[in-house]
Amino acid sequence: MEFLDVIYTQRAVRKFKTDPVSDELIYKILDAAVRAPNGGNLQNWVFIVVKDQDIRDKLGVIFKKASEKYSERSLNPVNSVDVKPKSWNLTDNINEVPVLLIPCIKHSGSRGNMVRGAHIYPAVQNMLLTARSLGLGTVITTIHRLFEEEIKALLNIPDNVDTAALIPLGYPADGVRFGPTTRRPVAEVSFIDKWDSQPFDIVQS
Repeated sequence: MEFLDVIYTQRAVRKFKTDPVSDELIYKILDAAVRAPNGGNLQNWVFIVVKDQDIRDKLGVIFKKASEKYSERSLNPVNSVDVKPKSWNLTDNINEVPVLLIPCIKHSGSRGNMVRGAHIYPAVQNMLLTARSLGLGTVITTIHRLFEEEIKALLNIPDNVDTAALIPLGYPADGVRFGPTTRRPVAEVSFIDKWDSQPFDIVQS
């Protein structure tokens, strides 16, 4: 695929076939991940590939518990957005997705901050885009972090390692299509030189 076609058509996939994903394709995705830029070239990332059904079942239980907690929180008067319609199918069936990828970031024990994300999320984006180029669906989720200690205990993840995401990987279910995605135009989310100034836009002649 052309690179920009990959970017313009990569989208969140929440319904998957149960067909297996070959180790060769998983390796390509991980190999693309480790090519990403990262602060100081520390490369302090680790990627857990979960294929075992028993572990996926246990992850599914934790993920559903986290989804329910998040949904309760989202329905309170402060934030009345109901997240169930889009995410619930994945919540109920995430254990049936053939591969669950968990990118992790090693650290010194300090509190997390935005800079730490700069070490891992470019790699995560490489994973999502590479999967799309191979005809595989993904969706980046972080809801599991509401019960991250349970996730870490299940996967034997050390204390000085954080999970950055839980990414289902598989072939999209029948009827599920890739993009194009709907996004706000550049003119609505950009300024020239200073905040709240003229938006950056190309005027069509």
